[in-house]
Amino acid sequence: MSNMLSSSPEETYEFAKNLAESLPIPAHILLYGDLGTGKTIFAKGLADGLGLADVDEVSSPTFTIINQYSGGRIKIYHVDLYRIETGALGGLGLEEIFDDPNAAVIIEWAERLGSFETPGALRVFLSYIDDRSRKIDLC
Repeated sequence: MSNMLSSSPEETYEFAKNLAESLPIPAHILLYGDLGTGKTIFAKGLADGLGLADVDEVSSPTFTIINQYSGGRIKIYHVDLYRIETGALGGLGLEEIFDDPNAAVIIEWAERLGSFETPGALRVFLSYIDDRSRKIDLC
């Protein structure tokens, strides 16, 4: 497990971007953290590092639940489970997107996956230090 301290959203973004540039594909990234800890900023940085041409289109898919981005070197699935009850994943198609060999899957609110199996996934825990600073743990 490794960790880093981020003193701004920009640092969080850059850390995620640099991390993504070295991820093997397919990549499965599970984001954990309270509301406002920077999960979507982290996802946007990951998308940039994975080569998405227009990172401004990356936003939290709270209501659509899954956004798919193309226009980079790989497909990116961005999933937000905030409105999903823990373990109530039926019908979302997560099995199919996790099986895509040419994609990165980024899941916000990963604790809601329940017993859904995600072998080999990178787990990222974001937590508050203060209003602007975050601790980021990778495992």
